[in-house]
Amino acid sequence: MSTFKPSFGFRHLAKILVMTSISMVSGLASAAPWPDHPITLVVPFAPGGSADGLGRILAEKMGQKLNQTIIVENRPGAATTIASSYVARAKPDGYTLYIGMMNLHGMDKVLYPGVAYDGIKSFSHINKLVTFPMVVVAANSSPIKSFADLIAKAKAEPGRVTHGSAGVGSSNHLAAVEFMRAANVKLLNVPYKGGNPAAMATIAGDVDISFATPPTVMPLVTAGRIKALGLTSAAPSALFPGIPSSAEAGLPGYDFVVWHGLYGPAGMDPKIVEQLYEVSTAVLKDPEVKEKLGTLGMEAQPSTSVDAFNQFVRGVAKDTEGLAAAAKADEQ
Repeated sequence: MSTFKPSFGFRHLAKILVMTSISMVSGLASAAPWPDHPITLVVPFAPGGSADGLGRILAEKMGQKLNQTIIVENRPGAATTIASSYVARAKPDGYTLYIGMMNLHGMDKVLYPGVAYDGIKSFSHINKLVTFPMVVVAANSSPIKSFADLIAKAKAEPGRVTHGSAGVGSSNHLAAVEFMRAANVKLLNVPYKGGNPAAMATIAGDVDISFATPPTVMPLVTAGRIKALGLTSAAPSALFPGIPSSAEAGLPGYDFVVWHGLYGPAGMDPKIVEQLYEVSTAVLKDPEVKEKLGTLGMEAQPSTSVDAFNQFVRGVAKDTEGLAAAAKADEQ
């Protein structure tokens, strides 16, 4: 009875088949469905502000829909450029996301020439999230009770009326710059490390006014600790009953509305971008989420598609150069 002895060629073929099988199994493992581990959502401000509140709502609700944990990571400083630089350098694998603002698109390059990112080229643009006006506030003891009072005082004392901000190029500062252009007045920017310190400085009378995000000051307004002069939006808002719009307050040419968007590093898989768009849109349309955002003074406003958001940010990039140049000139 003869015994079968595999030839060298047969043994070689068998080895190739085994290695191919191992490679296929390994390939399947490496191609595990996204997301298979926690996602980081970077917020460019300290805890407690509008972007942070938005980030925590999104992290919870999007995490539920993706069946994965989303961790909010606050990276404040340098008017969001620290966080923006970090995200621009991150691996575009869908595990680093970002809540960005309009300053990404043109303003940062003008105000901070050293930044190593481009608002269009360095990010994947996923979805528009929310919009909201700023609230102009003053201390209860201040003689400034309206936009008219503010403008009159600023014209009588050019460059001496102070406003607290979260830094050069922050939304607080940009809202003030746009106000100055609309009213043809000059205010003095006093930068703080965030919107909360600027609001506290306003209450204390260290600065005359502040252009503040709603989550920062509306609890203070409601509690009677600070007074609201008006909104930075030309249109009134049902979210702020009793607070006049800029048009109602006598400055119809003034319309400054802040928006936040969802981003990731450039080069993300289009399928992951589309999935994130669909999930974030579904979350923003949830009545419970709309109600929570309303308590923060925000209105959910997702884009109609990923392409629509890309077109939107490109339009913003063209329109912000003048405001950025004015903000830079304001500090010189």
